[in-house]
Amino acid sequence: MKTTLEDVSSVQKKLKIEVPADVVAQARMEAVQDLQKKVKVEGFRPGKVPPNIIEQRFAHEVQHETVEKVVDLTLAKAFKEAKVYPISRPEITPGLFAGTGGMSYTATFDVLPAIPITEKDYKGLKLEKTEIEVTKEEVESELTRLQKAMTQLEPSPAETVLVKGLVVVIDFKGTAEGKSFKGGEAKDYVIEFGDGEMLGDFEKGIEGAKAGEVRKISFDYPKDYFNKELAGKKAHFDITVKEIRTKNVPKLDDDFAKDLGQYKTLEDVKVDLEKRIIAAKEGHQKGELFNQILKQLIDKIKFEAPQSLITAELRHMLEQFAQEIQKRGQKLEDVKVEEVLKEFQPEAENRVRGFLILDKIVEEVKLEATDKELENRLESMAKQARKPLAEVRAHYEKNNLLGSLKNCILHEKSLEFVLNEAKIKVVKPKNDKKRPQK
Repeated sequence: MKTTLEDVSSVQKKLKIEVPADVVAQARMEAVQDLQKKVKVEGFRPGKVPPNIIEQRFAHEVQHETVEKVVDLTLAKAFKEAKVYPISRPEITPGLFAGTGGMSYTATFDVLPAIPITEKDYKGLKLEKTEIEVTKEEVESELTRLQKAMTQLEPSPAETVLVKGLVVVIDFKGTAEGKSFKGGEAKDYVIEFGDGEMLGDFEKGIEGAKAGEVRKISFDYPKDYFNKELAGKKAHFDITVKEIRTKNVPKLDDDFAKDLGQYKTLEDVKVDLEKRIIAAKEGHQKGELFNQILKQLIDKIKFEAPQSLITAELRHMLEQFAQEIQKRGQKLEDVKVEEVLKEFQPEAENRVRGFLILDKIVEEVKLEATDKELENRLESMAKQARKPLAEVRAHYEKNNLLGSLKNCILHEKSLEFVLNEAKIKVVKPKNDKKRPQK
């Protein structure tokens, strides 16, 4: 077998493979044997059609199967001989049969780029981070959130009418232009009346109602409503007010702190909340620093990204986009996918180049992801998803995702390495006209 390698670009190769006659003959024999088991010819029992009859009557099928078998028998060996490592599915140009009985074909495929990186490219980067400060208002906001979470709902007297600030439990069934729609029906639906969760016209329709009352309301959805399937349409709802509840809001004092189970005083709660806010801001800050690192690396280190990897990243971005618009009541069919992909193209290319640079840094500084680190990551994900660890691990194993998860850990390690080697300037928060209150 003879191979000839040609550069299509820095990240795409074309390999011409010349296969000797004996290999082609073996492939042809196997192709005929396979067809013997499948074809039906009058006068012959199944599986007993002579090979010469197969070759005469099914010449096209024999040739097609022969080419496929030749490729199966020789492609991996050809890659090894040529010392190339494809990262995309090879595009095969069907072979030509030579007069000697041999055959040739070509395989076109992507390869990883040679990344021209040196130590000075990723060491000593100049970064900026904003000084972390926590305001009194931020702590109070978190305290209010806790207060709301601890608020008890109590049944209201039968004569209570629904007004802003009360909580109502309803059943509803709606139609738009006479047709039911997704999300248009629910039972035991809880609303904090007046908080803006429901459309104003919907809330107006049940304002002043009492428990047990049934209301029939109609209104037009706004023309700019986020759900395009409902925008501008006339809606009708049958609503049953099942229960009206009053909020029993706890007083913010030391007793409130003790009810939370881990504090003695309200001041203890505030101190802990400040620590949590700082931790959250530090996490966000690190993400911003990682973004700065990636941008500088991508701008500094120039190379061509393989189109197959860009296409895969575009597909991933499109899947995420479809999930996001579905939450808003839209479908992928509602948008011009070609325009979306065109808009995503630069970001997809930057992501791929960023991933490849991080891979190169992992290789350069010899970073590793241990089994223990992989297990810790699975445990963290299981805890966050509130699922058993075994279930999360099984999902990753079944879908062959452990390798991708390991790569994520390695990419994070490479970013951490670059961050530790960087020169970081601390700056004041923007619009910092006066020091925040502590």
